[in-house]
Amino acid sequence: MSVLRVTKAALLASVFTIPFGLAASAADLILSPEPIADQYVDLVLPAVSAVNGKLELDFGGVTDPDSAIFRAAGSISVPIGERFGVQGDVAVGSIDGEWAFGGALHAFTRDPSSYLLGVTAGVVVVDGARLAAVGPEAELYLDRISLEGWAGWAALDYDDALLTDENGFFAMGDVAWYPTDDWRISLGGASILGRESLNLATEYQFSDLGFPLSGVGEVRAYDTGAWSARIGIKGYFGEPGKSLIDRHRQDDPRNRALDLFSAAGDLFTATPDEPGLVCMDPEIPVPDGEGGMVCGYPPA
Repeated sequence: MSVLRVTKAALLASVFTIPFGLAASAADLILSPEPIADQYVDLVLPAVSAVNGKLELDFGGVTDPDSAIFRAAGSISVPIGERFGVQGDVAVGSIDGEWAFGGALHAFTRDPSSYLLGVTAGVVVVDGARLAAVGPEAELYLDRISLEGWAGWAALDYDDALLTDENGFFAMGDVAWYPTDDWRISLGGASILGRESLNLATEYQFSDLGFPLSGVGEVRAYDTGAWSARIGIKGYFGEPGKSLIDRHRQDDPRNRALDLFSAAGDLFTATPDEPGLVCMDPEIPVPDGEGGMVCGYPPA
């Protein structure tokens, strides 16, 4: 079994422990000798602290084939009462000059001290293809460790009739650790319609600049043998003076349009088989350009 598959399974197992952790927390509250109303006093913060958002910009490259990557994105989160929030994501990206556009919408409830539960839908559009995904999103906060996951159903549609549309399961999972309040390190895995990847990422917020700006970086390995690397910056707006861990747990969830773009791998670069390799008439061979013969189209 490959390292990618083992790691993906471990990350998804971590994600699916979230509902059980939430149930255990609820049981602790119910079984406490204190009145339940008293237990919630000063315990639960709003799902979204206030209207807030972020802007992201990064660049890098991917191998096989060697191509440059550029991405820009933005998110905005809005509280809906005390217990709920919504977030909209937009993103634009380029791989070797081919542009992609994406967006996502989150609807969730959250206790910033322990969990997030919601539903998220996202889509990425490139020239000739569209990838859409929808499903539950969840996060579990365990002191300085966060478990984050999004899973559900994905569909890929091609404009080219020679390419086969696909639909099926997708999942993304990350385990993040905060060595300090302003530094995050995460290990993640993704599977979209059978394409798998593993990523290592980091983010550091520079608290001495007077405004919330952080540096980000990611290395990702794909099951095809290709890998990518990116570095960039991320700026936040909203309540000033917050630590990075509080921004991640009290404000906006991650931009899932960017996650779809990163995890899709070669889904957007698929091409039909070369016509010369389609055996229309085995009795009429044609040169293969290397001194041999292959079957090909009948002469006109």
